[in-house]
Amino acid sequence: MKTKTKLGFMILVISIAGIGMLVWHSEPKSDAIKQPVEKTAQSSFLKIEQPDPLTVASKKVQVYVDPALYSTEAQTANDYVSLKKSPAEKSETVVKLYRGEWGLYLASQDDWIQINTNEGQIGWLKKENTKIVTSSRKVNPTLAQFKVVLDAGHGGMDTGAESDDGTLIEKELTLQTVKKVGSALEKLGVSVAYTRTQDKYLDLSTIADKAMAENADLFISIHYDKYDYDNGMDGQTTYYYYQDDRTVATILNSTLAKNLTLNNNGIRVGNYFVLRQSNRPSILLELGYLNSDKDLVIMKQTDFQDKVASGIAEGVRAYVASLTK
Repeated sequence: MKTKTKLGFMILVISIAGIGMLVWHSEPKSDAIKQPVEKTAQSSFLKIEQPDPLTVASKKVQVYVDPALYSTEAQTANDYVSLKKSPAEKSETVVKLYRGEWGLYLASQDDWIQINTNEGQIGWLKKENTKIVTSSRKVNPTLAQFKVVLDAGHGGMDTGAESDDGTLIEKELTLQTVKKVGSALEKLGVSVAYTRTQDKYLDLSTIADKAMAENADLFISIHYDKYDYDNGMDGQTTYYYYQDDRTVATILNSTLAKNLTLNNNGIRVGNYFVLRQSNRPSILLELGYLNSDKDLVIMKQTDFQDKVASGIAEGVRAYVASLTK
């Protein structure tokens, strides 16, 4: 009788201890280090750090003119620099290049720099008329490694175009559009920066400098157009300046055309300051004419801005995919 009692007591103690161990292991430790789970705005997946992408660097040369020699109010001969056939002052002039334009560095000799221009013309510039920088582009980037700088055209005292009835003002439309576009791009994981996020005037050099300072993988300037007379033109147009940017212009023009019912005017070379003065991949979008009755009907639709954002986001996705081929 005593033996059974002692045995029963031991079994009871072991059982209680076992239950305690189970409870102790099942409860989280209050002092345990918890790994934070980062969530994106659109998903609850763990955010995985992306390795730095490979880059390809190249030397670029910007045509430089001393600001004391030209006026921003009017274009003169001082705005241009002669590209010489050989590194000599008396050499034949190949072409005259506008200040701020970029070319590819080829070589240097004494006080001269040899470049290849956007049009494929090879020649020499005086070193004093050049600014040499190293520009890099990413190789096989992912969307999470891609950065877009969005520019809302005009702003502040510069209102831009305006519809005849005064209901649509370009500086307001562009700001609304870039915010929609930025949101759509961020949903893809793309990094986004803006030249402005409020009604503020920026000079054109500040805008071009922003794209370069951010080392943008793509700069997109958004605008709305107005023709010389009512209903003279309609539709959307994609502009680029440098030949290297023709591909991205073609891709985004195509995806915008699929998303919008505006007439598609295709891609065109545009000698715009913000395109010409930047060494980053750059395009400018004109998203309809504010004095076109046909375009106004479309632009006033409640989902128009969303369609623009979708078209641009699809274009950026397609462009990034093209860089991995």
